[in-house]
Amino acid sequence: MTHIPVSVIVAAGGTPDDFHACLQSLRPTLGLHDEVVCVLPPDRPDLRAELRGETWLRVLEPAAGSGAAGRWSAGVDATRHPVVVLVDGDVILSAHWLDPVLEPFHDPAVVATGPSCQHTFGPQQVQLPDKAMTSPAAFKTYARQWRQEHRDEFSDVDRLGPVCVAIRRDALAIAGGPTADLPWDALAEQGRITIAHAALVAHVASPACGLRTDLVDAPDAPLISASLIVKDEADVLGRSLDAIRDLVDEIVVYDTGSTDDTVAIARAHGARVVEGFWNDHFGDARNRSLDHCRGRWVLWIDADEVFTGDRRAVRETVERADGRAFLALIENREGHEGGSGSSAIYYPRLFRRAQARLYGRLHEQVLDRITGQGLMGPHLPDLVLDHSGYTRLRRVVKSKTERNLRLAQLAVDDVTGMTAVGNLARSQISSGHVEEAIATSRRGLAEAKERSHRVLFLKILADAYLALDRVAEAAAVIEDLRAIATNPATVGEHEVKLRFVEGDYERALEIIEELPESGVNDLLYGVGKDRFAGLRIDALSRLDRHPEAALHLRETLRKGQVPVPVARMAQILGAAGGSLAEVAELLPRSGVRGLLFSIAEAPPEAADELLEALWRRYPGEPTVLSVAARVGRLVPLIRAMEWSARLRQHGFAERCTLLALSGDPRRTPRERTLAAAIALEMFHDEAALPLLSDALSAVPDEQSAPVLEEMRILAPRVSGSVELADA
Repeated sequence: MTHIPVSVIVAAGGTPDDFHACLQSLRPTLGLHDEVVCVLPPDRPDLRAELRGETWLRVLEPAAGSGAAGRWSAGVDATRHPVVVLVDGDVILSAHWLDPVLEPFHDPAVVATGPSCQHTFGPQQVQLPDKAMTSPAAFKTYARQWRQEHRDEFSDVDRLGPVCVAIRRDALAIAGGPTADLPWDALAEQGRITIAHAALVAHVASPACGLRTDLVDAPDAPLISASLIVKDEADVLGRSLDAIRDLVDEIVVYDTGSTDDTVAIARAHGARVVEGFWNDHFGDARNRSLDHCRGRWVLWIDADEVFTGDRRAVRETVERADGRAFLALIENREGHEGGSGSSAIYYPRLFRRAQARLYGRLHEQVLDRITGQGLMGPHLPDLVLDHSGYTRLRRVVKSKTERNLRLAQLAVDDVTGMTAVGNLARSQISSGHVEEAIATSRRGLAEAKERSHRVLFLKILADAYLALDRVAEAAAVIEDLRAIATNPATVGEHEVKLRFVEGDYERALEIIEELPESGVNDLLYGVGKDRFAGLRIDALSRLDRHPEAALHLRETLRKGQVPVPVARMAQILGAAGGSLAEVAELLPRSGVRGLLFSIAEAPPEAADELLEALWRRYPGEPTVLSVAARVGRLVPLIRAMEWSARLRQHGFAERCTLLALSGDPRRTPRERTLAAAIALEMFHDEAALPLLSDALSAVPDEQSAPVLEEMRILAPRVSGSVELADA
């Protein structure tokens, strides 16, 4: 061996056979001057037996309760070389693995390097085929071929995993020494972290893995912590926190730099607020939030999500659970005006805190903090989250579309992996870069080895071609999807859209009827008849089956869903002899929030009609007033006056619709003048004075007399002052 001398620290663990295999694979790879210490946990006499006669290493036995971090520290303190290599005790090492791992240390800027590794958290993760793990000889053969294919391949990353890494001793000391996950943030501040792709190791990752000794809960840990990361979420955060108040035992809000009232709202709701930072990485931010949670279980929830399930049932289930995670049903409100469609996905949002970390710059995943494998579990029917973040309004307000596209590109640059490529393609579609999404998906499809990844890219391609009305190409992709999907609903959900785009509304309705009432597709997204309520209603309307369309619309509204845009609802109900006022009566209170997101993007007349109906049903409701304040600048003057009076009566004078209208350049000088005059006349609001002056100066000379005459009727005192000033 020609590599620099290193200190190898083995954290004994795994089964005796795994540990024995680790030591046998390590010894031939060592250099003449390398030193090895093996750190034994105090309760594993079976592993001690494997060390008899192994005179080429030293054995350390730290005090009980020291954990993985303590054992790493004991090994570091007992060794001397400038580079320390930390190896979990159930890792199988390939021949010559140390040489490429240590090569980057010739550059003094490099502080840490790791090999490609099966079953580890972080970017070192690689998937080995089953044939490579049938025997030590099979792994040796596969590793030799791997080394040839990846020779001289190195990548800079921002962290490594906990299983097998090499670190400069002085950098580790400056970072504060070993921790359970290793201090990657502090190490990255000191220099480069790299992966040596040619080096390959296999982590057995048995339940007896020595790194798992830290993954236990404190005796006094509460049952559930809620974990949120936020930035400028004042418009939605309060509702989210209200909904989980009786579900969780503590709420941790990690703020990444809000400039609005987000922090104050969180504290007012009893949350423990951590004022942190943002580094363009959702996984990192969520892990920093997790670090402040104390619960045995963590509920990951976003500020624009509202828990709508059964609090008591969730707590009772979790209290007696012996698994590691539960799937939540996340209902996404999507599409034009927030109402033309919705989707659902089952995702692990409730998981054991000690065993999990979040990974990924965008669309982060819940993974085992040691092995990097996804934490999955059964669906918990009472755990339901209503998510508004994908409505077009929320995308615009939060600038989500372009942000997600930028983060998705960074994620692809960070690591190789089909999930990152799929996230990039989806972000390209949502940001309008559809041709780029097609190219990305085609590349992903060509490189994908797993069936689930091929399904993912075919589904993205189908949506992209349909978005461009390239019907023939969409149809071909759907047939390719049919050939590999295991669930007919995976294909059916795209075929419905295809037939609708083709104008074959009868066939679209037939396919919807063939779908299950509820279920999941190949990617664990929710599918079923209800997911296509909007398309079914729209198809019936286009077939002039107006009574049926209105019937289905009313039934869907009673379920708390908003299936089509507000303007379309007006058309459908009107064609059947109804009106928008029905919506406020039919929709249960739980669905009002989603409706309000739709109203905010609807045409002003329809929005005003529906807001008035909601006000009559829920007088004094602040959320109705909030949307009315946004819409009110666009409605007729008399209606703006009514909303202004309501806003002021309930303490929202600063949101006055008359003042907003009078300063809106989209309104005519006449409308702006009268709005400012009425605000001054009725409410004595001096903020209207400069607005009135600006509006009056914009009134054309030929309209001055008619405008003044209207002012005499609507604002006589103000008009008198204007006439006096003119005189």
